[in-house]
Amino acid sequence: MPDIFINNLIYCDTIKINDLGVGNSLRPFLVDPSSRATEWLKTHLKEQRLEVVNQQDANFSTALELAVRFGKTLIIQEIDKVEPMLYPLLRGDLISQGPRYVVQIGEKMIDYNEDFRLFLTTRHPNPEIPPDAASIVSEINFTTTRAGLTGQLLAMTIQHEKPELEVRKTELLKQEEDLKIQLAKLEETLLETLAQAEGNILENKNLLDSLNKTKESSQTISNSLTESVDLQTSLDQERDAFLPLAENGSTLFFVISDLAKLNNMYRFSLGAFLRIFSRALQGKTDGSSTEMRIQRLIKCLQDLVYEYVCRSLFKADRLMFALHLAYGMHPGMFQENEWEAFIGQIVSDIKSDGQRQKDAMPNWIDEDRHQEVNIIKSNFVALYQSLSFTDGSLWSGFSRSSQCEIEFPTPLQKKVSAFQQVKKFCY
Repeated sequence: MPDIFINNLIYCDTIKINDLGVGNSLRPFLVDPSSRATEWLKTHLKEQRLEVVNQQDANFSTALELAVRFGKTLIIQEIDKVEPMLYPLLRGDLISQGPRYVVQIGEKMIDYNEDFRLFLTTRHPNPEIPPDAASIVSEINFTTTRAGLTGQLLAMTIQHEKPELEVRKTELLKQEEDLKIQLAKLEETLLETLAQAEGNILENKNLLDSLNKTKESSQTISNSLTESVDLQTSLDQERDAFLPLAENGSTLFFVISDLAKLNNMYRFSLGAFLRIFSRALQGKTDGSSTEMRIQRLIKCLQDLVYEYVCRSLFKADRLMFALHLAYGMHPGMFQENEWEAFIGQIVSDIKSDGQRQKDAMPNWIDEDRHQEVNIIKSNFVALYQSLSFTDGSLWSGFSRSSQCEIEFPTPLQKKVSAFQQVKKFCY
């Protein structure tokens, strides 16, 4: 996954840059909401005459022309749409003029330098790429995923709580890669030696000595690889102690990301969330165990995120967010179809005439509430039976009270969950 791949900078730069589209005939188009891939590119390409420009900048055309002419590496950020002047470059419409090539940019013909490299990036998670542009760019999506964010938050947590573990794991991964490269080289050398051998192999003493040395080296490397894997497994077990915090944080981010479906202004960046997560890690606990600290950090993170988000919401949406947060973080507290019925996705399947429906209802239930009670009756049979609606004396105080939320029948409080009580108040 892209976000995990960028997070673990342990492989050689050539492999990583090729994964970002260099060497591909199509120009790379990076969908990078968190800007992490873009920042990585800026860091690892800074020695290659790198220039960064926004598509909205006044000097955009000039920067593009100079980059093409002098063979620079150009990163164009904030791509909302592919500008028409980019199409000749993206298509590779080069015109040969003697020993050189030129390309049309706008109304100008610009000398094309073969060292020129182009990266297009956008922070928009769902950019609209027209079909004619989609066919000439290589889209690479770095949108955050749950698993990727969990890995990133776990790395942040380990870096703060036990930095020596993160350093050791990185060293082990690098060591493991080096050993695999050495083993591959030994195998290649062995094949070359056998291919170049002359005469009877069994009588070639130099060849046999070389084979024995290669075998000993290969065995040593294989043993080292086994030890490295075992040690890495042990380190992973220590790291996994902090996994609940990372998983909780990842779930929390995607819960608040759903708010954009309600109002397009309710968008919260990954960068802002990571800063809140970092603040939560600063919380101090006095001599508590790892398990206790994790639980306190989880609570601290949820409190910080709730306060941060609520400051950004309209007052009318805060209660909705609180319920959405409760459902998103604790789905196990809700029985099947309860949430769907609460938000109106489930309606009553009972079809009967009005008088018959009215006669079947207890007298204390108002007529305008009959439809909602039928939803409970048809979709939550066990809950309907446990509520004992037919017992008017049990519900008399509740039906007359102007503060029904504090008048819920005491005998029923242990039979229903807290959310079922809330749902009853709403109905």
